[in-house]
Amino acid sequence: MIHAGRAATVALALTTLLAAGWLPRSARAFVPDGEKLTNAAGRANFEAKRTGPLRLDVALFTDVPAEGVEAIATGSLLSDPNEGGRVKLDLTGGNGVREVQLLSGARVQAWRDGERLERPRIMVPPLALLQVRYGRSLRRALSRLGVAYTATDLARLGDDDCFVLGGEPPGVASERFASRAAAWLDSYTYDILRVDRSDRVRFRFGPSRRFGELRLPAWVVVEEEGRPALYLQFRSAVHAALGGADFRPPQNP
Repeated sequence: MIHAGRAATVALALTTLLAAGWLPRSARAFVPDGEKLTNAAGRANFEAKRTGPLRLDVALFTDVPAEGVEAIATGSLLSDPNEGGRVKLDLTGGNGVREVQLLSGARVQAWRDGERLERPRIMVPPLALLQVRYGRSLRRALSRLGVAYTATDLARLGDDDCFVLGGEPPGVASERFASRAAAWLDSYTYDILRVDRSDRVRFRFGPSRRFGELRLPAWVVVEEEGRPALYLQFRSAVHAALGGADFRPPQNP
């Protein structure tokens, strides 16, 4: 059900879709299907010049990153949308402890000072979803994450009207931790604003900023039910040539 307060906000985006011939003129088609939305999201990624493998410098905070707020850890993040999407987060804390997390699809592996962690706090974001150029590739990546992208709905996320792919029908309440994976797309830009995992962990992407020619979120909020939020700030980002060796697990010395 679409509330009157957000119908006007979504109207402009829907008019664009109608002009492109995406939507039949019927009430049932008020929300585009998953294929059209993922195609639009892929184009948004391409227009932001962030497609392809990336190397980022990152910092981890317990509050919104700002001047005077001290990071609890710093490190790097490698993100490659190829090979089904894979991300490697490598952080070293102020106490010298190093933690590495690898993400492939929905699977997360983690090591602390070379020792495998059985139940880590998931911090590695599904950034590769923001780097996929084509809708068909994004649909494959969402499927690997467990998102049923054929189920679409409208929902409110803060001040933003969003199209929701997957989640719990008839939609996902914006503040509730989901038990089904979902992706939230801005109804104007089609940028991915939030990704929900099925294990009650979610990632909210912060305001957009430019890193040279490419555009990415300035930070991502890592939220897990029952735990305080963490903020992973992106300090720099460049295109990079990455291969399988870059995503190998750390070796215990």
